[in-house]
Amino acid sequence: MQAIRTGYIRQITISSIFSLALIVTVLVASMPDVFAQDKELAPEVQLDLLVNSATKNMKAGRWEDAVQSFEKAMKLGVSLPGEFHYLYGKSLYKTGSYEYALSSLTIYLTLVGREGEYYEDAITLVVDAENKQKEKTRRTSESKQQKVEAVSETEDGMVYVKGGCFDMGDIFDAGASDEKPVHTVCVGDFYLGKTEVTQKQWEDVTGSNPAKFQCADCPVERVSWNNAQEFIKKLNEKTGMNYRLPTEAEWEYAARSGGLKEQWAGTNDEEKIGEYTWYGYTANGRTHAVAGKTPNAIGLYDMMGNVWEWCSDRYDKEYYKTSPSKDPQGPSYGKTRVLRGGGWRSKGRVLRTTDRNNMPPSIKKFSDMGFRLARDP
Repeated sequence: MQAIRTGYIRQITISSIFSLALIVTVLVASMPDVFAQDKELAPEVQLDLLVNSATKNMKAGRWEDAVQSFEKAMKLGVSLPGEFHYLYGKSLYKTGSYEYALSSLTIYLTLVGREGEYYEDAITLVVDAENKQKEKTRRTSESKQQKVEAVSETEDGMVYVKGGCFDMGDIFDAGASDEKPVHTVCVGDFYLGKTEVTQKQWEDVTGSNPAKFQCADCPVERVSWNNAQEFIKKLNEKTGMNYRLPTEAEWEYAARSGGLKEQWAGTNDEEKIGEYTWYGYTANGRTHAVAGKTPNAIGLYDMMGNVWEWCSDRYDKEYYKTSPSKDPQGPSYGKTRVLRGGGWRSKGRVLRTTDRNNMPPSIKKFSDMGFRLARDP
């Protein structure tokens, strides 16, 4: 490998530190906790055991096993030394997880600086990981380009949403405590309904219409999370597709036009909200036909206002503190489910793309609660 010029190293390091210095919380939900025989040991002792195990696996070339040991160690809730992040980053690099390797290696460089024992090796890995990640992204983009161009909007009214990473949460420091901390999340590619599910679509599948404001092209409302699941099950049986509700992370990413810094879906100007949706000041006390306003930058209508939209996730006001960074699915336990986007009676503050709401999954009495469909590519 050619020697890396000092200026280039400095550029790469500084860029990585400021753009990628996020705490890697890639947690595998099904991964067991520390071995039963270690449960009585102090967390610091468990950390040493896990790091020793990971180091042995690294020497033997068992990189996946090493990554698993490091991830178990991260669950212990103890302070991790700088060397830990270098070893974890190297293991991630070896398994092809270049994006997460960059994050861990950047943390190492931030903590130890030029005095770190593995400084030069870390810089080399950062450069290599960035190059490999760019190549990986390029190949993925090329393989999907034809599909994306031909099917930006499918026949079933879905919009293709190209996945990516973004800072999820209260990026404008204008929200509630459950919107914090801001944390980096990466979502995969998915499709999302161009509009909310309409009353006509609901009636075609179920044979009934529960809405208060009867109107075929208006969003269906007065439907619970459980009702939405029943509808999706019937729709999938009828079409042979695999529709679902979007996750909370997918919803916010899509509302923000693919992770942009948008305080409202399509705009950062509160005075222009009325151009994008029906809400408190313009709705005249009811829902309106979908797609009647301006869509956001990726072609999605009414991502705020008209009706609140159910997401698949359970709700936990503290979830952002422990949320994994890759395709978070929400907490494993919770009595309520997430709603996003605000409704026809909402004011501007709760129409924000980062605002979170929640209701019991059985509740269906409100005329400003509906949903839109998602599905995998």
